[in-house]
Amino acid sequence: MAQQLMARVTCPNCRQTFGMPLEQILDVEMDPSAKARLLAGQVNLAVCPACGFASILEVPFIYHDPRKELALVYMPMAAGRTDMERQQAIGTLSRAVMSTLPQEQRKSYLLNPQVFLTYESLVNRVLEADGVTPEMLQAQRDRADLLKRFLEASTPEERMTIIQENEAMLDENFFRILSLNLEQADAMGLTDVFQRLMEVRALLLEHTAVGRKLAARSRALQALQAEPTREKLLDLLAETEDPATRAVLITFGQPLVDYLFFQKLTRRIESETDEETRQRLEALREEVMGIREHIRAQAREEVQAKLRLLRELLTSEQPELLARRRLVELDDLFLNVLASEMESAQQAGDRETLSRLQEVWQLVMRLLQEQVPPELLLLTQLMESPDEEAMRQVLEANSPMLTDSFLALLERVVQDMQARGEEEVAQKAARALELARTMKPAQPEEKRPPQRPSGLVMVRG
Repeated sequence: MAQQLMARVTCPNCRQTFGMPLEQILDVEMDPSAKARLLAGQVNLAVCPACGFASILEVPFIYHDPRKELALVYMPMAAGRTDMERQQAIGTLSRAVMSTLPQEQRKSYLLNPQVFLTYESLVNRVLEADGVTPEMLQAQRDRADLLKRFLEASTPEERMTIIQENEAMLDENFFRILSLNLEQADAMGLTDVFQRLMEVRALLLEHTAVGRKLAARSRALQALQAEPTREKLLDLLAETEDPATRAVLITFGQPLVDYLFFQKLTRRIESETDEETRQRLEALREEVMGIREHIRAQAREEVQAKLRLLRELLTSEQPELLARRRLVELDDLFLNVLASEMESAQQAGDRETLSRLQEVWQLVMRLLQEQVPPELLLLTQLMESPDEEAMRQVLEANSPMLTDSFLALLERVVQDMQARGEEEVAQKAARALELARTMKPAQPEEKRPPQRPSGLVMVRG
């Protein structure tokens, strides 16, 4: 996990004071989300709870990627340190990273980290290590600037003019940046920005070549979701001209691509009288077989990778440290592989191996539980409570968490369960909501300035 300190921040816009965690160490193995946050401009991002104003705080931190041997220190001039203080801070950050590593991983690059005065230059170095060239970065910035122009345009006519003048830039990379901004605006509660981005997206889907292709791909996937049959998949593949869309359909419909599917495709080929159409269907059969084999090969390699990780955990002297560093790999597939190995050991009567595998299972479960927001853990406990008294005890034990936001979460659960027709679960959630309302601690009234929407949009690709 990234190391954090709590700090008090005064909003430069409305002067409201609030607390927020400051990240000092971002280790991409211990915290796999660190790189994504860095690239999205969310490291030490202060968002005022009163007015929504957001900005990145000018405080030092170190970014560490041991696989690429990157130790990068962000040391902004605005931090106002002397040269000696800067060197001391850099040394402190480097030593803090080294203290988390086993002796054999403490390499020389950590003793001489690269220092960056601007956030953007540090991000560029991380991207460079991924093989992203300066030309690619400039193209990304150009697309980001273009998105800003779309947001600043006040009418559909202005946006149409921008489309006509810049259609060459409106490629799939631009749509990826747009999707990233939509996710961030939604996550940050920037309703106004989210709405404007949705309007831009709708216009692009209708009036650009790439947009129409992506919209057609989405419609094809929705059609297969609505009717997940071999016949429907075959029809969609036969009528789709875009190879990327066919690949997506085959991947999504992989369970349907079996012996019966190929039988149907072969019969369609044999019954076709038009030679050109027949050749196209024969090419489609080869294409489907190739993509299916590629998917299977990938799946086999993924299973082998999980088995290798499991063996490393079993033989490691510090399994918890290793598990934390590889947390992103402890997914559903890993748990399936681990469960399969436990079953095999049990069937073979190998109690020693079974015991060690069970220890790994318990460790992984504990680490995964740490990643679950406390509100969801509390919700799970409530829904698993056998009766009202047990539910009351759970709520009493977690009294500080009975906030307005948690009550709103319970309300959504009640509504969702009712909409899905799961009345028993809905009634249980409603009873938990009723109890939580009566047990919610009284909150002192706090006067705050009226909220104003922030115009902040993260446009890093």
